[in-house]
Amino acid sequence: MDGGKFMNTLYLALTIVGLFITIFLNKSGRREIGLIAAGFTGGFAFLVAFEDSGYPVPLIFVGGFIATVFFEYIRFKPRLKED
Repeated sequence: MDGGKFMNTLYLALTIVGLFITIFLNKSGRREIGLIAAGFTGGFAFLVAFEDSGYPVPLIFVGGFIATVFFEYIRFKPRLKED
């Protein structure tokens, strides 16, 4: 699925917009929605990087979404307090 230069530019623009939305949501304390927004941002970032790899576009997006949500969840996971 070769979208060409236009699709890669579109994915890059969606990644940048998603990044700003994710930052805003995380800074305003809405981390659950920010986590989902980060997943979409990661999915679009993977599309920018791997669009020409030969894998199906939905598979690349889902892989980026899952990887980003996983790492963001680990980053924001509440730490256990040691008494």
